[in-house]
Amino acid sequence: MDTSPIREEKTSYTVLLYRKSRGLRLAEMGLFLAGLLMMVPFFEKVRSTPFIVALLLWAGVLMTGVPALYRLLLRPAYTLYPDRLVIRFSGRREEVALSRVKPSHVLPHVYEIDGKRRPLLVSDDFLEDLNVRLEMKRRGLSSDGKP
Repeated sequence: MDTSPIREEKTSYTVLLYRKSRGLRLAEMGLFLAGLLMMVPFFEKVRSTPFIVALLLWAGVLMTGVPALYRLLLRPAYTLYPDRLVIRFSGRREEVALSRVKPSHVLPHVYEIDGKRRPLLVSDDFLEDLNVRLEMKRRGLSSDGKP
């Protein structure tokens, strides 16, 4: 196994603002609904301007705060090697052979790993390098472009 990584990346905050895993989306929705239900008793009318403003502020806090907490607590990081992908979440490390990774064609950052769809919370540059490696594997080429 080659030990030199092609690309290493820790998930950035900006990536988490627009690429989200299912768990992150569910956390945002659950917290939004909990906040909504907690706000209702404090306002006389649900259609009042103060209620709508409070709800929009709550949504803004969640959309910016939950990704920051996710990044702080889980510390997602990805490392691409010529033959494998290493995924680290909250201290756990998972090595996946590139032969087990396939593009899902649902979204650009979603891949099938062992038949399960998994979002890779990485930049477009990382995804481009991963797609190049997958295409090289599919065609049977080595790192130097020779069969």
